[in-house]
Amino acid sequence: MLEFVLRISHYSLPVLAVAVLLLCLSPLLKRKPPSLGKARLINASGGDEYPLVSRETSIGSHKNCDIIFDSADISRVCAVIICAKSGWYITKVKSATEVKVNGKVLEKKELLKTNDKISFGNITLIFDNKQG
Repeated sequence: MLEFVLRISHYSLPVLAVAVLLLCLSPLLKRKPPSLGKARLINASGGDEYPLVSRETSIGSHKNCDIIFDSADISRVCAVIICAKSGWYITKVKSATEVKVNGKVLEKKELLKTNDKISFGNITLIFDNKQG
């Protein structure tokens, strides 16, 4: 009898473990992230466009930033733009570069709207999030 129980548990426990794993993973696989839309930043002086193609976009002078500006006025990483369910936010990173949104100094994070002007030192970017 003990041999029979051991033989059954030997085969049934791995099957049970796979079933539990599939039950846990199925909600994660079904959920779709919100669409990023067609958000972009436009350089006000040169007209260069920077599409926002990921959930987080770093801006600065360091080579690892997503948007790089080679300027003495720009810190290595001065800001990050984040896509959330409620919209696009800009948040300042601890840096020496003052970040402004529509002329107001950015303290924490701020929800971005189309045509908002984002300034880093001598660079001004215009946020554009046309839906369509």
